[in-house]
Amino acid sequence: MAAGVVAAFAAINAVRGPSMDYWARLAMVAALGLPLLTALTLFVEQRGWTGIGRTALLAGGVLLLAGFYQVWPGPEETYQAIRYFQLSAALHLLVAFLPFLGRFQRDVFWQYNRRLFEAILRAVLFSGVLFLGLVIALAALDKLFGVDVPGETYARLWFVMALVANTWIFLGGVPDDLPALANDTDYPKGLKVLSQYILTPLVTIYLVLLTAYILKILITGDWPSGWIGYLVASVAVVGLLAFLLVAPLRDREGEGWIRTFSRWLFIGLMPAAVMFLLALWKRIDPYGLTELRVLGFVMGLWLLGIALWYTVRRNAGIHLIPISLAILLLATLYGPTSTTSLSVASQSRRIRFLLTTGADSTLISTTAQVEISSALRFLLQHNAGDAIQDALGSKVSGLAGLPPLDDVNRDSVAAAILDSLHLEYTPTYHNQQAGYFSYSSGEFPPLEIRNYDYTFPITQQDTTPVVLDGDSLTIRLDSTEAMLRVLRHGEPVLAFDLSTVVDSLKRPDNPGKATARRMRAAAEANGMRGMLQISYLNGRRTNTGVRITDVSGQVFLGYSTPPVTAPGKP
Repeated sequence: MAAGVVAAFAAINAVRGPSMDYWARLAMVAALGLPLLTALTLFVEQRGWTGIGRTALLAGGVLLLAGFYQVWPGPEETYQAIRYFQLSAALHLLVAFLPFLGRFQRDVFWQYNRRLFEAILRAVLFSGVLFLGLVIALAALDKLFGVDVPGETYARLWFVMALVANTWIFLGGVPDDLPALANDTDYPKGLKVLSQYILTPLVTIYLVLLTAYILKILITGDWPSGWIGYLVASVAVVGLLAFLLVAPLRDREGEGWIRTFSRWLFIGLMPAAVMFLLALWKRIDPYGLTELRVLGFVMGLWLLGIALWYTVRRNAGIHLIPISLAILLLATLYGPTSTTSLSVASQSRRIRFLLTTGADSTLISTTAQVEISSALRFLLQHNAGDAIQDALGSKVSGLAGLPPLDDVNRDSVAAAILDSLHLEYTPTYHNQQAGYFSYSSGEFPPLEIRNYDYTFPITQQDTTPVVLDGDSLTIRLDSTEAMLRVLRHGEPVLAFDLSTVVDSLKRPDNPGKATARRMRAAAEANGMRGMLQISYLNGRRTNTGVRITDVSGQVFLGYSTPPVTAPGKP
């Protein structure tokens, strides 16, 4: 209850705005105390611990939460959010089995978890109704009596209901005396109806669809689609839930359907798990590991193992399911076997492999450069400077100990690294179909000008003609076609395609700097050659193309044939 109050208090303060990020982090970590401290309290109660032993174990749980608060920076990065929910899932599973550690009793274990399941449903229903009722009361005060009710009040009320009231109602349903459950043989009829007439038909439909899809793969020879993961996850969750709910009825007379269901459930889960692993490997093989792919692969192997185990040992205890799953989640949380460590090592190897596809950068394909960009961005997101240094070797130095970077600086650092290797950096959103963009390149690097005769600055606002060797040249921007045209005596002779420049730059709706080399366009036509070095560019990407709003920079022009002077012009 104390953890729930702290979490609610911190969440209420976090509503004030983004400057209260530390309150949000405190709320999320305190919320982990709900399952952890519940599990520890139930453990010491079942062991009969009092005094120093009880206090020491619960204090240890609080210290674990404090330690996680120190090492976990918050959910801003995707992999940190995954880590949080991974730990949260493991701690919730802990509540299911920790009180029985070393003292497993099949019937007591099921009755205890059945009561937890019912308590969760009851708490969600009661706290949800209470929240909805209070929301209506607040809205009535606002609309009928003119009492100002700020919008954030509803969010704060939600936190109190979800973290305090919901917790209180749930704990009221947790059994006090677990050994006494051994004499309880009651099986709620509602659970049987839920399992037999709702969950079992759903599982049957899912398994039929999976079987049909597997047959389609065998007939057509097509690899399984990545979408199969959603169907496998659905059949696993619904199927295992139904299996757990009807577990005590497996040996009862007149319940033969349960034994049939259990046998075919796990037989059907085996090919489903194999198909899921194959579909996942289709992504892992070319693109390497990420946290979600590691978790997916581990869960696929776990599902396959569980299916094999319960197929061979039909009367095995159900405690193996939450215990094995919690162990896997905790084993992949931190350390060398963590999802992050495995993913970082995989992406580092991926870069090293792609860089060794040719003797020099000219032999590295455009596709390979896109993949290198993706892997490099992943490592920068994880602040894995050492892994980047290991992948690049002596080609680039000074990457170890890189500080955390935001999105803009991350793209800039990645572009600079690949630029030093004479490779093109491709940002995450280079194919985005819509969004505003704004880029500046900063200082120009040294440029080779031997192929050009003239240079002059250009801006969208300045359309004054420039006279070069008797040629009257005008620069004009066609914003709808994203073309910067050079007109000779009013006729277009040269055109710089700005859309190709935009496509080569990073995220179009995130203003920032870009390397000067990437903000460059070349053109040659009608006896003229030109290079446009852009210093500033902005506009908007639409579903049909690019619209340029403003452009400025330097134009370099040269003549491959002598200019033709207009009649009557000196």
